[in-house]
Amino acid sequence: MVLLLPTTWTVFAGDEDTSQWYTIIDHDTKKVLMETCHVVVAGDEFIDEDNSRYRVVNVEGHTAWADFIETVDVETEALAFQAQALLRLGFLRAGVGLAADRAPQGGLVAIYHTHSDESYVPTSGSPSVTPHGDVYDVGAVISASLKNAVGLKTVHSWESHLPHDGSAYMRSRRTAISLLKKNPDALLDLHRDAAPLSAYATTVMGKPGAKVMIVLGRQNPNLKANEQFALALKHFADKEFPGFVRGIFYGDGTFNQDLSPRALLFEMGSHENSREAAERVMVNFINSIPAVLYGVTPSGQTARGTAARQAKGEGGVAASTVVWLILLVFIGTAVYLLVTERSISGVKERLRRFAKVEFREFVRVKEKAGPPEDET
Repeated sequence: MVLLLPTTWTVFAGDEDTSQWYTIIDHDTKKVLMETCHVVVAGDEFIDEDNSRYRVVNVEGHTAWADFIETVDVETEALAFQAQALLRLGFLRAGVGLAADRAPQGGLVAIYHTHSDESYVPTSGSPSVTPHGDVYDVGAVISASLKNAVGLKTVHSWESHLPHDGSAYMRSRRTAISLLKKNPDALLDLHRDAAPLSAYATTVMGKPGAKVMIVLGRQNPNLKANEQFALALKHFADKEFPGFVRGIFYGDGTFNQDLSPRALLFEMGSHENSREAAERVMVNFINSIPAVLYGVTPSGQTARGTAARQAKGEGGVAASTVVWLILLVFIGTAVYLLVTERSISGVKERLRRFAKVEFREFVRVKEKAGPPEDET
């Protein structure tokens, strides 16, 4: 099936082909793994809904062939990201086991749209609307949802980066840099893909929904950090909102993610989904952001319920998880500080202060907090 849009333009690796989507197929099983308008080249990777990682080995026209590489341990990656969140924000802000329901003061997420014309055909009648496509409306709903659900502040840029061509990311880079000056905890570039409806269709409370695909740029020094963020989001969403995350695509580019260790690109459905379908999924999925950044969920219900289930049904699992997080924090601290302090003595001093102040305060507050509440 061929997607024909009103206008075509030069195609760059890491960008999009608006004339026909790419299909990635498993070499061994001949199963279709994904369809996307992102230009696919050898070396690109994809983690599917079941956390199987595939790598593209060759491309013939718009058909790409991939080999299975491994099954990704997303839980371990999520724990590693949580440890870094603890290190960055401090134990109290991260809220491990405290069932917080409001974002910490100063918490901020920045949102922008590189491809400003992207729209949903069932809603607007066209896949391309200028100067602002439907993706801006979905971005506005996400922004409002984060504020209303957990009190997280957002800044949503309505800057247009037209035309939709190979230089769009250079133009949106200026917007991203401007947003980063506000010191956000995450930088999100929101798009919609071009693929058949079946690739993204799901349901939300019996109504049509549009799945999310997370996109990572392979050619940037922040790839590992961005990847851990993405896997942490997928891990949380897979438990709380199963079926919403289509997978994670690793494309041949940077997508401006070299600017921040917590910068991600989201494909919010396809041009064949409706805007309303994308919004239904995103107002749920987007709660994964404050959950993994701060341990915050609406009304604290998810956090309380998880902690209670672990305490009742898994014995010491909840406690052991915290122990592992503490160990990961100290390991991550040592590696991070070795780079920033550039001396063993500097690392030792920073670790000493960290253990003396933040860790002791964390234990004191945990003792006062008492056991987790049941989910209601």
